[in-house]
Amino acid sequence: MTKTIHTDVLIVGAGPIGAYLGWKLAAAGCDVHLLEAHTLDKVGAHIEVIHIDEIRFDEFEIPHPTPPELIHLPPFFKVWSVDSSRYFEVHYPFYVINMPLYMQRLHGYIRDAGGKLTEKARVEDVIIENGYVKGVTGNIDGEPFQAYARITVDASGIVGAVRTHLPDDFGIENTPIPPEQTFYSGLELRDEIPVGYPTGSNSFLGTPGFWNMSYGDGAILGIVIQGSAELAWERHKQWREERYGDPGKLVAKRIGCGPYRRAPLSYVGDGFVAVGDSVYQNKAFSGEGIVSGYTACKIAKDVILDALEKDDCSKKGLWAYNTLYFRGQGAKFAGVMGFLPIVNDFPPEELDFLNTNEIIFCKDDYEYLNLNYELNLPPERWAHICETIEAGVKEGKFSEKSFQTMKTLYDFSNQLKALYLAYPETPDDITAWGETQKAMWGY
Repeated sequence: MTKTIHTDVLIVGAGPIGAYLGWKLAAAGCDVHLLEAHTLDKVGAHIEVIHIDEIRFDEFEIPHPTPPELIHLPPFFKVWSVDSSRYFEVHYPFYVINMPLYMQRLHGYIRDAGGKLTEKARVEDVIIENGYVKGVTGNIDGEPFQAYARITVDASGIVGAVRTHLPDDFGIENTPIPPEQTFYSGLELRDEIPVGYPTGSNSFLGTPGFWNMSYGDGAILGIVIQGSAELAWERHKQWREERYGDPGKLVAKRIGCGPYRRAPLSYVGDGFVAVGDSVYQNKAFSGEGIVSGYTACKIAKDVILDALEKDDCSKKGLWAYNTLYFRGQGAKFAGVMGFLPIVNDFPPEELDFLNTNEIIFCKDDYEYLNLNYELNLPPERWAHICETIEAGVKEGKFSEKSFQTMKTLYDFSNQLKALYLAYPETPDDITAWGETQKAMWGY
């Protein structure tokens, strides 16, 4: 027998993004039902330990974590030079958190607010009626179900369980994320670390590897690599053995993945909203997607409640979510994405030059980027940076080719940001805007 669910808002995915949005909607009096593909006690277990900005808990009105969910709160993290001979401290605290316990706390908030959660619910198709998304179908623990809602939200993460099932003419990008635009984070949780190895949280210029805090005095040795899980583990082993050998005792291996792709043209359609990794809302400078997804959820929550109250769940009725997001965080991320990834791949000696001269890869810029989600490169500072790099070129410490690349990227990133700041007020103008967007990104 087919199980049938009826609700005002159906959220597919009860991970950190879907759970946060579901909690806030339920707390506002909305009839909300979340579907989660996994058992609820396992949500977050694939990655286990996460880092979330301390200041964002107040921003998004989330009670701060306490033990055993809270593992550590380091007051700063270290960024090491290319040759690891020196470091600077970035005073921007991140909570080190047990993710499954954090998720169970959010799920509890949903239930306390009157929301519903169903686990082991896998979406197989989308219900479309008269051009509107009306819900989804699939199976719950092997038994068929159909769920109907006034608004269906895809918060399923990188799989895009709803988005990728939308028809081609719906107006939402529905292709899966390709491997070359997927980043895999391989983590080794280690204990019994001998004296002499790094302590605290550490990142390293010129390498995608990091050494962070884990349980107790343990450490997480991680790497973020584009392409595949297999490649991530291969590069992880190479990086770890070259730098540290086989330190301490391996306790567990965890892996997660996230998108790194320019934003789609729209996050909304008739009866449909998407948030989080399902539509590539992760940070353009680190790949982390929880708090950046919360920014989107905060906007989406208000727009959804307004659409329900006005009984207008059309694309036009939900469009304000697009406009507010793209003209804010979306514009910042576009600017960063248009500049930073290529500069990050400069030769080690050039990264060291930038670091030594406090250009981008320095304490103040790291703190500014984490706090504001964009690079601190106003015209007057950029002019001074160009003078410094030009002197470096003359001294043979920086290549003319990389200098010209940086200048091109600076102009390009500002053009991208300006494009997103001019995101259309209504769906009527999206076609022309989208053609410009695709031409600038090249895809």
